[in-house]
Amino acid sequence: MESETQLGYQAFLIIGTVGMLVLVIAVVVFIYSYQRKLLKKKIAFQEIEDLLKKQELRSAYTLLKGQDMERKRISQELHDNLGSMLVTLKMYADSAIASSSPEKKDGLIDKVSQIVEKASQATRDLSHQLDSVALKHFGLESAIKDLKQTLLESKGLNMMTSIILDDDIDADTTHNLYRIIQELVNNTLKHAQASHISVDIHQVGQDLISLNYKDDGVGFDVDSVKSGMGLLNIKSRVDRLSGELSIESGPKGTLVTIEIPIHEN
Repeated sequence: MESETQLGYQAFLIIGTVGMLVLVIAVVVFIYSYQRKLLKKKIAFQEIEDLLKKQELRSAYTLLKGQDMERKRISQELHDNLGSMLVTLKMYADSAIASSSPEKKDGLIDKVSQIVEKASQATRDLSHQLDSVALKHFGLESAIKDLKQTLLESKGLNMMTSIILDDDIDADTTHNLYRIIQELVNNTLKHAQASHISVDIHQVGQDLISLNYKDDGVGFDVDSVKSGMGLLNIKSRVDRLSGELSIESGPKGTLVTIEIPIHEN
């Protein structure tokens, strides 16, 4: 009887030990699998960050290239137009100073006045060109175009864009608009599992810029992620521009609407 009890106790110890070992192994496997999953997710997020950084560098290069072309065009305009006017102006001025005939002197002075008026108008035209829509928004439109191409080539993600802006938008506003779009795209890539994105930036009259960003991803609970770093960055930029932010999200995708008053900026 005592022998059977001892055997039973030993069997219990063996079974208990084996059970503990199985439990320990299961816990180790779970921790390993979970850490591996976290590592894969971290690597995927890092790849997205690297992708956006590379795209941003390419956009910066495109912007600098465009600015260099614009500088060369302005330099040529100054040389060919204003430069020739100034040379002619000097010739007439020197002739007027050297002339002893009052009638000829008056005629030369009239010529000088006409050329000064033409040069003044040419300066105003050049100033207007420097402040034109193409020059002001070259950086924003080019950067979004590069971002669109990068998403298509690297992620197979289609992005439809529509940008309609007048010439009253300052550089700080366009810069913040691009940063907001970049952050929204970053969130879509990391969490949404989307296949399409649409970005519409339209100026409404002279007082308002409207940005609509939409993806067809899985959506998220807006209330539970309001304190996420990505949304906080977006809200911070919108607040900086005295704008308003609205987010709607569900199983069929996410819609972000941002309105920015122009007169505040």
